[in-house]
Amino acid sequence: MKLVMYGAPFQERPGVIIEEQFVLDLELAELESPHSIEEILEYDLLPQIEELISGPLPEQALIPLADVRLGPPLSGVGKIIACGLNYRDHAEEMGDTLPTQPLLFAKAPSSIAGPYDDLMLPPEEWSREVDYEVELGVVISHLCHRVTPQDAPAYIAGYTVVNDVTARDIQRAESQWFRAKSYDGFCPIGPYLVTADEIAAPSNLALSSRVNGELRQHSNTSRMIFSPADLVSFASQTMTLYPGDIIASGTPAGIGAGFTPPRFLQAGDELVLDVEGVGRQQYRVVPFTA
Repeated sequence: MKLVMYGAPFQERPGVIIEEQFVLDLELAELESPHSIEEILEYDLLPQIEELISGPLPEQALIPLADVRLGPPLSGVGKIIACGLNYRDHAEEMGDTLPTQPLLFAKAPSSIAGPYDDLMLPPEEWSREVDYEVELGVVISHLCHRVTPQDAPAYIAGYTVVNDVTARDIQRAESQWFRAKSYDGFCPIGPYLVTADEIAAPSNLALSSRVNGELRQHSNTSRMIFSPADLVSFASQTMTLYPGDIIASGTPAGIGAGFTPPRFLQAGDELVLDVEGVGRQQYRVVPFTA
């Protein structure tokens, strides 16, 4: 299934994509009135949704996909955990040694944005080096604490596309990465949460990013140093993971900072990010406005 949140910003409603043409509004379908995908996961409503879409669909709940805005599938009430340097080629382009265990950091939940919303640059006095990072996002299904890598897949609800936007000048200047990663809008996610049963091999998915039509990143999740299951297990040793928590699993080579000279995002740029089977993000970069 492809779960979505659709509607105006901050007024999104949960739905399911039907035949790539419609959104089935789950509130109108009276599915125990979930108000978010986090609630769907927390209350274990996926089996009920499966049963619902396998039968006759209520016509009043079918909304043409072309008529709606898709927002971020997750609201950010939980954690956004990210993994740095999880692709060998990305570590090499950044001049870093390969990590011997996952290098985890956090992004502020308020950085979440929709998959088609404009990406606003920070004020120039704060940053002039904003960069893109296409990543596979791993979404937690239920309470997860100190699980093994072998058991970790049972705690994965599904996958989404993440752009781990980064202010490189701030990242270089500070000893930790939180602020550089956490400007408002610096975590576009979506368009969907694709349930895990739809993704047979999360460690073998093509992913790419394009800027103004130019292919910048082109790789495969098979090149990760630590797999999605490894990341879930490792994170769960330190912190309890909850339904709707997101783990951004790292980015491959081809980021703007990896070019000579660097090629950071500019107002007017258009980005397209793809993860095979998981979805596509597409938006433009706009200048800061107060």
